[in-house]
Amino acid sequence: RLNKAIDLTRRSGWTMEVYTGDEAVASSLRNSVGFELSFFLELYDTLLSLWRPDVVIRPLSNRFLRGAIQLVGRSVAFIRDGMEGKLKFGGGDENGSESSENKTNSHQNGGLNSETNGSGLPLPSRSAYSWGDSGPDVAAVAWELAILETSLSHDYVSTICDAMQAGTGTDTERAELESLVGEVLKEASGQIRPLIESAWNTILVNLLTDKCSGPLAAVKGVVATYRMTNRPPPTQASPYVGTMLRPLKEFSRDFSLRTPDYIGNKWKSLILSAVTDRYSVAVEELIITVQRTEVALQNRRARRAASGGISDGDKVKLQLYLDFQAYCRDIQELGVDPSSIDGIAKLRTLTEDAQKIQEKAS
Repeated sequence: RLNKAIDLTRRSGWTMEVYTGDEAVASSLRNSVGFELSFFLELYDTLLSLWRPDVVIRPLSNRFLRGAIQLVGRSVAFIRDGMEGKLKFGGGDENGSESSENKTNSHQNGGLNSETNGSGLPLPSRSAYSWGDSGPDVAAVAWELAILETSLSHDYVSTICDAMQAGTGTDTERAELESLVGEVLKEASGQIRPLIESAWNTILVNLLTDKCSGPLAAVKGVVATYRMTNRPPPTQASPYVGTMLRPLKEFSRDFSLRTPDYIGNKWKSLILSAVTDRYSVAVEELIITVQRTEVALQNRRARRAASGGISDGDKVKLQLYLDFQAYCRDIQELGVDPSSIDGIAKLRTLTEDAQKIQEKAS
């Protein structure tokens, strides 16, 4: 069952219906346990089936337990390889290779790479793609893994103990058995949390950092807005600022109910630190350019100052200051203290001179 589920999921994506068990059981697992992806329904139902009265052989319980651990390990390896890009999903051969005509469109058309269904889960694909390149894919699968980890540590332990005792034994014997089974299952569940943490704190961080950093190319355009244009001093942030953290805000909103508690806000802070570092570099480079230009136009700047006006360079600095203030507000909206983010202090230092310019402009 598991091998077939893995093959079908790899070929058709995470929303492929691979569950082959009783639909009543699937409905129960969805409602009581919380699984949404068909692959995980199949995996967990397979794990449960090992301990059915008509299947389990009590004297060989240790072998059945070892088999359960191997099933979980096989599944975790399959997910890890896909998440890290070692195994392609979608069309192609067994290793996920694709024909040359499909390569151009593989990312756009693959699974959740371009769109999701109403629940935020992956859509099927016909062309090969790496689902680990899609943030929604990674978050959806990581959530299913979190459910699996919790189930293995609690409900599944009870299922195994019920099968092994078959209504016999004292409370003390039951407690000892649960402790023993729980320790053995740690070998299986222990593989899961590191993968979940890697999904959130490494893979998603890298994906969302790149998305949020895209608008930074517009920082250079601030100079062109005010250089030799006679525009009045700015009074609000540049339009690009509001788009910088939009991918992070939307992702946080969409998956707020599918984020394990132990993940916390670390992933957000890592993204914000990386984006802020890139932002400070862009601002610093622009300020250096402005300062060089001001030196070259020093005489004109002096005449402008004598007449009570604000130079083009000062307008640029003021704009950068307003942009920085708006950026900090966006960070706060994400539930993160801006002062805790690496790079904010540097941005503040780079733009602090504009406070006096703002007072002069007002």
